[in-house]
Amino acid sequence: KAKWYIKKGIGEWSSFKKEDDGTTTTNLDKTGEEAKCIRLLFEHNGTYADEATPEETLYLRSAKQNICVACGDDEHHIRHYIVPYSYRTLLPDEYKTNMSHDIVILCPDCHVDCERPTKRRMKKMEQDLRLKMGEGAHTDIHPYIDDPHLLHIRSCAVALIKSKENMPTEKVERYEKDVREYLASMCKKEEGKEELLNGKEELTKSQLQKACSFNSRVRNPNYIQGSEVVVGSLKDAKSIEEFITDWRKHFLASVNPQHMPTGWRVDYPVLCGPRSRDNK
Repeated sequence: KAKWYIKKGIGEWSSFKKEDDGTTTTNLDKTGEEAKCIRLLFEHNGTYADEATPEETLYLRSAKQNICVACGDDEHHIRHYIVPYSYRTLLPDEYKTNMSHDIVILCPDCHVDCERPTKRRMKKMEQDLRLKMGEGAHTDIHPYIDDPHLLHIRSCAVALIKSKENMPTEKVERYEKDVREYLASMCKKEEGKEELLNGKEELTKSQLQKACSFNSRVRNPNYIQGSEVVVGSLKDAKSIEEFITDWRKHFLASVNPQHMPTGWRVDYPVLCGPRSRDNK
């Protein structure tokens, strides 16, 4: 992100320096050199930081180390969303815009250690909510179902390949008609469609094998993604706040992080900007 400001010509590299009151904000990196920072060449809005409470300011202005927040590893980092990304993207904008508090850095090993219990928790939450919703429209838990028509076409083609000689003529004709109509519906050229539908040419083995290979699994039109079921169950600001704080607690319990940024708290405001205080 810092490089983006430099490239756009709206920022420049700087370093932490001694303040007028004699205090120092110098931060040394692992080589013992002064840590770099970015100095913006424009006046930003600063509304959140300027109006933030002392507790919020502590987090907002603390130096964020480029290390795994769990074990402290300083290489091969992965961005980790404390509130799972599939849920976060569906939350109202005021709960996610410019909100870095619940995005942390993990090393690959710690990321895997955190993802396992996270996936289990997500699965249980989604299953419990579907059961709570009961049987009804849009509560199916299977994203894919078998298309009865495609299953019929495939079984017709299989029967024609394996048992055509032993089948009654009327049944053979009915099966061939169904297979021809489906193959014609898949054909892009009009000439090919006509050849299949007029029935003058016998169906070839390759055509029947093609009909056998069709995948009968299709998307379930009544299926709703688990993330939509979960976020859709959050009916008001209080339930959203509890949802986010519960995920923060889960993160702490999963990886027991030892290097969280200064000022990071489970009860840190969940709303972005000054609105978080207006709603307290």
